[in-house]
Amino acid sequence: ELRHALGRRLPEYMVPEAVVVLERLPLTATGKLDRRALPAPDGQRPELEAAYVAPRTAVETTLAEVWQEVLRLDQVGVHDNFFALGGHSLLLTQLVARIRAVFQIELPLRSVYEAATIAELAQELIAREPRPGQTEKIAQLLLKIKRMSSAEKQASLQAREAQPEQGR
Repeated sequence: ELRHALGRRLPEYMVPEAVVVLERLPLTATGKLDRRALPAPDGQRPELEAAYVAPRTAVETTLAEVWQEVLRLDQVGVHDNFFALGGHSLLLTQLVARIRAVFQIELPLRSVYEAATIAELAQELIAREPRPGQTEKIAQLLLKIKRMSSAEKQASLQAREAQPEQGR
């Protein structure tokens, strides 16, 4: 409610990304606000107008994990807006760099402004993929690796190293 009320009176960039309730503000010995003593937001998804919707595909799941890491949140829904979750231009550049590294797709910054939800961005990635199905295959492989135990990962690496060079 507070974010919504502030949004009616302030420009969007001035609406706080997170609100932390304190009994009283920490002050320095001189009576000024002690910014260093302020607690960090708890990493919970902020209350948004859109209800949480879990990722439905491997691509959405992988994008959600990237968003959670960049935004330092525990949960991100596929219809949550990157900027409403606290994203800004500096985090946007980190997000795009990580998406490029994961999916091997050139993604202009402008794409996230135009497709600011995971559901929209997943479609944008699929539309930009150099080979049809590449994005989904990468996401499925990453999820498979994530589900593997350390021993399974090690065995898989050893088996790969034992294969002849031309078999790779």
